[in-house]
Amino acid sequence: MKQLLVALFLGVSSIIYSQDTLQIPAIELEEFFLALDTLRTQDSIKTQLIKDFEFQIALHERIEQQDSLIILYKNQEIELLNKQIQLHLNYIDRSDKWYKKPGIGVVGGFIGTLILIHTIDYTLPN
Repeated sequence: MKQLLVALFLGVSSIIYSQDTLQIPAIELEEFFLALDTLRTQDSIKTQLIKDFEFQIALHERIEQQDSLIILYKNQEIELLNKQIQLHLNYIDRSDKWYKKPGIGVVGGFIGTLILIHTIDYTLPN
C-alpha cells in the first residue's frame, strides 16, 4: 500500500509543475541589471572616497604631530630666551657700579668745576 501511494504521488508530482518559476519581463530584468551596475559603480566610487578620506585623516594626524612638536620647540625657545634675558639683566646689575650712576656724575661734575675754579683762581667779573 505504501509503495502504491509513493508511486501515485511521484506520478502526480512529475505531471504538476512547481510554482517557484516566475516570468519576469525582459525590460524589468534589464532595468534591474542596470540598477545593479549603477550600484556597483557607486560602491566603487564610495570605496575610493573612503580610502581618500582615510589618507587625509592620516595626513592630518601627521600634521598635528608636527604642529605639536613645533609648539614644544617654540616653548623651549621662549624658555631659553627668558633665561638669557635674565642672565643679561644679572650681568647689567653686576656691572652697574656706583660711579656709573647719573646722580654721582652730576655731583662729581659740580665738585670738579668748583675745584677747577679754585685751582685756576678764576674770579668772576664784578
